[in-house]
Amino acid sequence: MESMIATVTTSLTTVIGGIILFLCKRFLTAVQQREKQHEEEKRCGDELIIRTLAAIGKLSVATGTALRDGKTNGEMTAALQEYRAVEDEVYRHLVSCYASRGN
Repeated sequence: MESMIATVTTSLTTVIGGIILFLCKRFLTAVQQREKQHEEEKRCGDELIIRTLAAIGKLSVATGTALRDGKTNGEMTAALQEYRAVEDEVYRHLVSCYASRGN
């Protein structure tokens, strides 16, 4: 009878330990996936910030050139188009990030 109780106790301990390990692994995998997604969103956001700063810089140079020369030129038009494109992309990125966080 004692060997039966020892066998059942050992088996239950093994099963409970296995279940705990499975749940810990599942939890850690979910945490890693969330961190990976957050890092990807941050990388994409950082890239957009750099592109926005570059577009603003080009627009500033084109504006300064236009003021200095007293006329607009193709640089101003191209800089405005680039800035508007980046601005739209930043807006779409922000909307998608906040929409995904709402879920």
